[in-house]
Order: sequence, then structure tokens, then C-alpha cells
Amino acid sequence: MMLVDSRGVSEPAEPRQRSRIRVRAWHIVLLVVAVVASLLLAYWQWTRYQSGTGTFQNLGYALQWPFFGAFFVYAYRAGLRMENEKIDAVNEGRSLDELYQADLARYGDDETEIDTDLLPPRPELGVEEFNALNQPRRGHHRNGES
Repeated sequence: MMLVDSRGVSEPAEPRQRSRIRVRAWHIVLLVVAVVASLLLAYWQWTRYQSGTGTFQNLGYALQWPFFGAFFVYAYRAGLRMENEKIDAVNEGRSLDELYQADLARYGDDETEIDTDLLPPRPELGVEEFNALNQPRRGHHRNGES
């Protein structure tokens, strides 16, 4: 796109620069609500654990919920940082492929595989074995009546 100034000289139009994403008040409000909700859920599970019917599952949840709240904050900050890196790259005229290549240089392109010795072997059943283990139960009564 070409722009023509008042003297009649045409100049290439510079692409409009996107502004960085800023922290907004409603972002903070939403984040605070999510963190407070996770802390309230942790408190609720803690009181359930301390009650007469509480189990270790309640204790596990009571310890787990604060980590969810912390993850909300981490995910928001990481998302904001990544979006702003993308905007900065586009504003500087770099391609998104350059960002991808920079990530490859930083983190590598290695695939992570789980060691086969870590997991138990999967059973390999034939059709006959499978059918023998999974007999249909329809029409059978518990006390042998037909």
C-alpha cells in the first residue's frame, strides 16, 4: 500500500504496530477470583478431612487446590509473556518461523520417550482367551435358577 503526501510524493505505508498486551484490571479480578476459589476449595477439603468422616483423599485435595491457584497465576503470566514476544517479533518485522527456530535452538527438537522397562508389559490375548475371560452374563441368575 502506498501513501501519497501533500507534495504528491508516494511512500510505502508502514504497517501499523500492534501494542503489547497489558495487564488489565479485569484480568486481575478474574485471576483473584480463581485463586480465592481454589483456596476456598482447599479450606473446604481441609475441614472435610478434619471431620469424623474425612479421608486421606480429602487431605490430598486440600493440599492440591493451592497448587491449582498458583498454576492459574503462572499460566496467566506465561501466556502474557508468549503473546508479547509474538507481538514484538511481528512489530520488528521478524517472521514467526524465526521465533520457532529460536525455540528449537533453546529447547531442542528431541522427542522424549518413556523407557520401556519402566512400564509393565501389556498382556497380549488371543480372541479365544479374551472371550473366555469376558463371558456374557445376560440371562444368568445368581442362585442358579433359569
